[in-house]
Amino acid sequence: MSNQTNKNYELKVQEIHDLKILINEARTYITDETWLTKITQAYEFAKQKHGKQLRANGDPYIYHPLTTAYFLAQYKMGPTTIIAGLLHDIFEDTPVQEQEIIDRFGQEVNMLVRAVTKVSYFAKENREQLKATYLRRLYLSMAQDIRVMIIKICDRLHNMFTIGNLPLDKQQVIAQETLDTYATIAHRIGMNSAKSWLEDMSFKVLDPGSYAKVAELIAQDRKTRDVEIKKIIIDLNYFLTKEKQITVVRIFGREKTVYSIYRKMTMFGKTFDEINDLLAVRIIAQNVDDCYKILGFIHQKYLPIPGRFKDYIATPKNNLYQSLHTTVANKNGLLFEVQIRTDEMDEYAEFGAAAHWRYKANDEVSVADKQKEIDDKLDIFRRIISLNNEEQNQELEKELKEDIFTSTIYVLTPNGQMITLPYGSTVLDFAFRIHSEVGEHAIGARINGVFLPLNTVLHSGEMVEIKTSPTQTPNHNWLKIVKTSNAKNRIKKYLAQSLVNESETLTKKEEREQMIARSKTAISAFLNANDLKGKRWSEKETIELLRKDGFQTLDDVYWEVANNRLKIEAVVNKYLVNPEFNKDNVILDQLSKTQAWAPEINNDLIVDGISNMQVEIANCCLPIPFEPVVGYVTKGKGIKVHLPYCVNVSDKETKPRLVNVHWNRAQIGNKSYVTKIKFSANDRPNLLYDITRMLSSLKAAIISASASTNEKTYLSTGVIKLKINNSDQLNQIISSMKIIPGLLTVDRVVTREEENLTSRKDANND
Repeated sequence: MSNQTNKNYELKVQEIHDLKILINEARTYITDETWLTKITQAYEFAKQKHGKQLRANGDPYIYHPLTTAYFLAQYKMGPTTIIAGLLHDIFEDTPVQEQEIIDRFGQEVNMLVRAVTKVSYFAKENREQLKATYLRRLYLSMAQDIRVMIIKICDRLHNMFTIGNLPLDKQQVIAQETLDTYATIAHRIGMNSAKSWLEDMSFKVLDPGSYAKVAELIAQDRKTRDVEIKKIIIDLNYFLTKEKQITVVRIFGREKTVYSIYRKMTMFGKTFDEINDLLAVRIIAQNVDDCYKILGFIHQKYLPIPGRFKDYIATPKNNLYQSLHTTVANKNGLLFEVQIRTDEMDEYAEFGAAAHWRYKANDEVSVADKQKEIDDKLDIFRRIISLNNEEQNQELEKELKEDIFTSTIYVLTPNGQMITLPYGSTVLDFAFRIHSEVGEHAIGARINGVFLPLNTVLHSGEMVEIKTSPTQTPNHNWLKIVKTSNAKNRIKKYLAQSLVNESETLTKKEEREQMIARSKTAISAFLNANDLKGKRWSEKETIELLRKDGFQTLDDVYWEVANNRLKIEAVVNKYLVNPEFNKDNVILDQLSKTQAWAPEINNDLIVDGISNMQVEIANCCLPIPFEPVVGYVTKGKGIKVHLPYCVNVSDKETKPRLVNVHWNRAQIGNKSYVTKIKFSANDRPNLLYDITRMLSSLKAAIISASASTNEKTYLSTGVIKLKINNSDQLNQIISSMKIIPGLLTVDRVVTREEENLTSRKDANND
């Protein structure tokens, strides 16, 4: 969609198999044939050493380093970097030693290859476990020479381009890593073309459904958009060059990527139709002055949309990006974005740090000087090294993501220096970025001339002047104010040092309190580790025990422990834990506090031939659904329902009063019913506790329990009253209880034998 094609900074992501394509690309900017010969020699060397190695799709392995080098050539990287790209897998996949690389291609190539090499400890099967170690090495190598990361990004571009040859699970791991790490870094160092490719290719693997949906939406109106953009370009070109007599280097359209559209839709809750910058025109001007002139002319011709103008020339992004952005509407109401920049800005916008390293013949600037020069612009490498040098920094990857590879704002110091900070940073973050001492004594700041407090959130373009006081020092509340890891670490370091200083001047009383606290913590940990916390004496009982030995308080005992005059285990056993503790005592105490149960009149049972009659479940045998039952007609108390074999309804005298009764299945549902079981067992500690735990696991609610032990035979017997749903659950309970260690018998109670009933009449309430 360009009206001029003399320059194109879009990256062509394609696989090449022929060295000639690489050489032809390199020849567009490398004129020294000696260097082109060395690139050819490096290719032949790599091809020989990789030999018959194949990629996952069966292609010769050499296609991978060759394509990586081709991408580097598109970025106009120097011959040394291209050679390193051709050799970047040589150490990992072949027996070649460093000295051979040094002898053939020089120390600089060797350094780059060594830094890029993934090495054996980052084996693919250990990817997640060793990710942090690998990334630390990668980030630090990048901070020493950014070409390492440029090679890695080109390497990853080809890996993602051919990722379809791998199993799906490996594709997803690599795609997520690419999106989280490599696309993020590419964005931070300004390599936007690479970033866009990596994002789209990763997105397609991780969420193919959403990718296809957004891609289809883009494709639906692409022809219409192309026509509109061409009309706008023709109109703009005539307007600027003919009417306004301003030279334009080129004008072209660009289409937003699939992932960037998806991200806008999900982050801001927009529909596809609500995204206004699908249509975009880029105007390349001769110089900065012309950029602003063109902006003014465009605002004359089209209606500018309020709040949609951004000046990234005056305040560049922290990834070298510079451009003017404005969104306008034509007379038909069509919205489109216009980006205005110089040719150099356009190259930096697409290639970023790679553009800074582009090859220049006879360039004698050292690697260190180039690295320093780009660090002054990118403002990340010294911070990476600073984070790594901090003591016991175990979260380098997390801090890099939060402080460096994240959305940023740009604020100015009074002398015009630009400082980049993560989005959401406060005055206090800014103060610590200036210097640790400035941060430690900061009391607020003048922002655009207005004094504001430390917790004020900063915004891009603000002028910030920190105000300090010699009496101000950090406190723990500051940790809630700051956003950046750098500021948090500085505050924590100050507070830790302050604590050390305070401890040096503690009185003997304070020292004693600290030692007692440590002993108390150690004893508590011992109780927890040995499951003794629930077996402690009450506080009153403990005090009585320790006073027998001359101690007044528990602190006196803790002090003896702190001075190694008493052992923790001895203190626990003597003063804190009840050796006779039995979990059964707790269970029985809890059950003794439960409310008594009484039978309820209900309509869960249907009496044949009788209506409007009170019906109760007999308390002697306690039948449950869906056992056979009979009804006994009492005198004035309705009908009592028994089990047929209950002793209270099994003789001749009761038969005249018996009626047919059956369970009302429609009414019962998930109701609970009371029954009783009896057990006998060899006595042992925690027997009742084990029984109640088993019943709880079977969803049986305990109403009451009683148990006794014969001191001569050590035989325990007991009765438990339960709430359950039906006879199936009861059978399950009896079967399950039989496996409890020490239990001898488990049976259903069908008479009130535990209450020593003497007459059937009493049982039936006659």
